[in-house]
Amino acid sequence: MKLVLVDDNLLFRDDLKFFLENKLLHTVIAEATSGEEFLALENLCEADIILMDLTMETMDGFEATKKILCHFPHLKIIAITMNTENVVLSKLLETGFKGFIFKTEIFKSLEIVLQSVYSEGVIFSDKFHSIKN
Repeated sequence: MKLVLVDDNLLFRDDLKFFLENKLLHTVIAEATSGEEFLALENLCEADIILMDLTMETMDGFEATKKILCHFPHLKIIAITMNTENVVLSKLLETGFKGFIFKTEIFKSLEIVLQSVYSEGVIFSDKFHSIKN
């Protein structure tokens, strides 16, 4: 699977890239530290899935996702965040995200979430009880 990582936390992004490439045997084809940098990537259409941080300065993951899906509606984007308090499922769906995962669960659940979004298109697990409608 070819992936794009969008997260402003370099240490987290490095750990995630290592995990994806060395443990799950996927390929990270691009990385971005902001929504603006993400929108400027030239190889987005090559990605099978994009992992998008929701909380970034200047342009958050919601805005970046809305903008890119206007041009490339086929992209599969999974939201990732540390914030377990104010994640609203309806906002994720309205924005166009195909899945969601908390950063605290990412190394346990990412393989299942990736496979589900890749093959089935959408996954919003009921185990994320902090998601509010």
